[in-house]
Amino acid sequence: MKNILSCFALAASLTFAAFAAACDDEHDDIRPGLYTSQEMIETFPGDTVLVTGTVSNYVGISSVTLSCESWGIEKVYDLTREEPTVFNYSYQLIVPQTATFDQTLEIRVCDKNGLDTRKAVVLSFLPDMEAPTASSVPEQVEVKFGEEETGKGFWNLNLSVSDDRALKEARIEIPGIRFDKTVELSGREGKIEETVEFSAVGSFPVTITVADASGNRKVISTEAMVILEEVENPFEDYPQMYVVDAGENPDDYVNGYYRYMDRVGEYQYQGSFYAAGDNTEVFFVPEKSMDGDLFGASPQVSSKLMNNNGYVVPVVIGKAGYYGIWIDLNAHTYSMWPLEIPADVCTEPLWMSGTGFSFGEWGASDEMTRTGYRYTVETEITDYTGDRQYYFYTAGWTRQFRADTAGNWWYEATGGTCVTFNTDYRGKVLVTFDTAAPWGTIKKIIE
Repeated sequence: MKNILSCFALAASLTFAAFAAACDDEHDDIRPGLYTSQEMIETFPGDTVLVTGTVSNYVGISSVTLSCESWGIEKVYDLTREEPTVFNYSYQLIVPQTATFDQTLEIRVCDKNGLDTRKAVVLSFLPDMEAPTASSVPEQVEVKFGEEETGKGFWNLNLSVSDDRALKEARIEIPGIRFDKTVELSGREGKIEETVEFSAVGSFPVTITVADASGNRKVISTEAMVILEEVENPFEDYPQMYVVDAGENPDDYVNGYYRYMDRVGEYQYQGSFYAAGDNTEVFFVPEKSMDGDLFGASPQVSSKLMNNNGYVVPVVIGKAGYYGIWIDLNAHTYSMWPLEIPADVCTEPLWMSGTGFSFGEWGASDEMTRTGYRYTVETEITDYTGDRQYYFYTAGWTRQFRADTAGNWWYEATGGTCVTFNTDYRGKVLVTFDTAAPWGTIKKIIE
């Protein structure tokens, strides 16, 4: 009986071994699996492309090879030691500068039994449609003229340029002085450094054309303003600035003519302004006065901000609308941009309340007339003992617009302070409030 059982166990063991061997044999003739994340690669000379994918096989992988004979590429992953069943490859393919198209990248995976799988990835040319880029150039460049040693003016042009592939050249043209020069460039980054000499004052249009190796061009236009040296009054890093409408008289206003600008950095200020019409003109002052320091544009260089009351001209806002304004007194620059109107801006009926007006102390004015986001109402400033105040509100006081006592910041709140002011004026006034860029003004009505 014991011998019979032993024989049976031996037979069963041999049968299982044969079955297991048969299972292994089932996969011996299966070629490796090969997956690549790209079927086609669009590229260009000098580019770097990441080629990734996964290979697998039951018996183990011995190697993965990526090759492109015409580009001199032969990358082999030797896996004979590990012989993994799954392998993720990742290869940084550097396209030669001398590469020609179209070519094929062959990916080949071999298992330990010598079976292989191949896949061809097409390498095609990606046309260059992107123009070069350049560091910013102001619309006008100031060139001081009349140095005692030379009696001339010099502009040191310094411009950084770049391209996603390869730069070729930059051409500088100044027809007014018959200046036409081409500077050769190469690589992806470059600098244009040139000293231009002027022998007379005047305005000289400048065109700088930067070209890449594919013929794409970036055209930069500026204006060299060759001027006699200007005198500027001393200035300081003020705690605040104000922007004012140069086309109006501050004496016509009881309150709100000087629009506050926050100090946002050393010599830097930012605020908002509503230009009622095209070509609105503005000045900048550090105090609520037009008699002291006053900043405007140089009469010779409109992009230059400087302090010289009586010499400078207003800065011009070309189109009517709401604007953010930023100025840098030390750098003599300014910038303006259209403001985005908040989605929840108030357009509901609005009333004014306060003290020292003909509608009574803390009474209600007539309903204000709305035009866009601007509300107006006529009232009268009367005799009143104490500080005068005012604010605005909607029906039921659901929305209220108030300001700090100095009238520098207007904001929406359910309560709080009001503008405090004093005036010797008695008579009719037009009160205006703007809900898009909150600001209130009181202007005299002179009959």
